[in-house]
Amino acid sequence: MKRTLIVITAALLAGVASAETVAELHETELNNIDKNNDGFLSKDEFNAFSDYAFQAMDDDQNGTLGMNEAKPFLDIKQFQKVDRNGDSIISRTEFDSQMGSDFTTADQDGNGQLD
Repeated sequence: MKRTLIVITAALLAGVASAETVAELHETELNNIDKNNDGFLSKDEFNAFSDYAFQAMDDDQNGTLGMNEAKPFLDIKQFQKVDRNGDSIISRTEFDSQMGSDFTTADQDGNGQLD
């Protein structure tokens, strides 16, 4: 399940997934993320998932993602998109910022949840 959850994160970070696409491809995993089982992914549930995904990718647990840690999930262009300051490291702030933007983009009706 770790790999699949991180793939969802990579799809969001890459900007290639709408809420519908993610739900169609990973319905079982999304159901696991939906902690209150209401059929929606709230911002809090999404943030908890994002936290898990970052920690799972951060192999050396140093609070950043280097290219080698991200390589299984992001190609170089995706990595560079998230690495906003261009220092070849994705900080937790950069990751959280991108994931927040991706949630907002996927939340097409602006109701604060993905369905």
